[in-house]
Amino acid sequence: MGENLRGKRGDPNYRLISGYVPKDLALLFKTICAASETDQSKALEEMIAKWAREKQSILDEMKQENEKTA
Repeated sequence: MGENLRGKRGDPNYRLISGYVPKDLALLFKTICAASETDQSKALEEMIAKWAREKQSILDEMKQENEKTA
């Protein structure tokens, strides 16, 4: 009975993110995902996680600045 029939959409541990990208990039992304049999959500999750790790230093620097002024 506790089975999630709506997948990630019904999972409280997931949130929807949306944005606009150029049409050619969207088509390329969808084509590569289909050709490689990769779930688009999974590909986006991997790319966002990689980007966030690379940008984490921005938040770390902000935190250090706030600690200096506090």
